[in-house]
Amino acid sequence: MAADGKARSAKAALKRQAMREVELRHTVRCGIKQMLSDLMCWNDISEMGEALQLLILNAVPESALLYRNTDIPLMPAEMIRHHARQGIQDRLDDLAGRMFGASHKHVIELLILCAHDAGPEGSVGYLQIPRHEITINENVSRKLKLACDRESLRICSDE
Repeated sequence: MAADGKARSAKAALKRQAMREVELRHTVRCGIKQMLSDLMCWNDISEMGEALQLLILNAVPESALLYRNTDIPLMPAEMIRHHARQGIQDRLDDLAGRMFGASHKHVIELLILCAHDAGPEGSVGYLQIPRHEITINENVSRKLKLACDRESLRICSDE
């Protein structure tokens, strides 16, 4: 039988605690959440936390700072909530420091404004998944080649 909602929530909470993941809440100006929704739609991202994490990882503080004087109508504020592990929190702290001590809320707003202003095609760079380049050194390559040769000899001798 499938677990009920409370059991799943408890299991998820234990996982978050083990990974030192915390919930971040940002009270942003009205319209910012809609811009984030647009970005998610344009880039086929279904989770708000994933979109925010990619924005933080791919952030260029100098570009985002250009949007600090953008006028957004003063309406009721909206809440953006997401979970972040320590690395993302550290990156957010670093961005805040590089943006002249801005709060996390303002960093998030500026990153969303910057990516949204780039439009559907331009926002791809802000929300792309960073890929690691894997290089195999000569020693590992040599050992893999030897293992491959041994395995092919073993297979041939078995036949």
